[in-house]
Amino acid sequence: MENTFFKKSLIVFWTLFWTITLWTDIVGGLSHFGILVKSWAPDPNYPFLVQSLRMYNVPEWMPFFLFMLILAGSALSSFSFIWACFALKKEKHIWMARARVAFIISIIFWLTFFIADLLVMKFDLVENHMVQGGFELLCFFALYVLPD
Repeated sequence: MENTFFKKSLIVFWTLFWTITLWTDIVGGLSHFGILVKSWAPDPNYPFLVQSLRMYNVPEWMPFFLFMLILAGSALSSFSFIWACFALKKEKHIWMARARVAFIISIIFWLTFFIADLLVMKFDLVENHMVQGGFELLCFFALYVLPD
């Protein structure tokens, strides 16, 4: 029973992680485009993306398009974990199946970040994303390795 609570806690943790990530990216994007002007709405990600792509001389629309893809990936990860959380009071096979889907979606999202970081030669960011993605993968394994 204790490990079941721990496993469910991991799902709740990643729900919070992805939801907060989505929220901060949305708020940062709105701040960048002047829609939201608040001191608590910093905008580090979009300018960093623009700067990272300068080496390739991409069209002006490309950073915005890629930022929207990042938002879509964060939203998909967040919503899939929320969907898994809604099943935590149901039978184990139901919440585990939803958790598996959520983890696979978000780990694939991490893998795209690894490739993207390498393409723009942001090796310190590769390390950061690999630590976060590796931790999520470890949590995913814990669902299957730990006994109930």
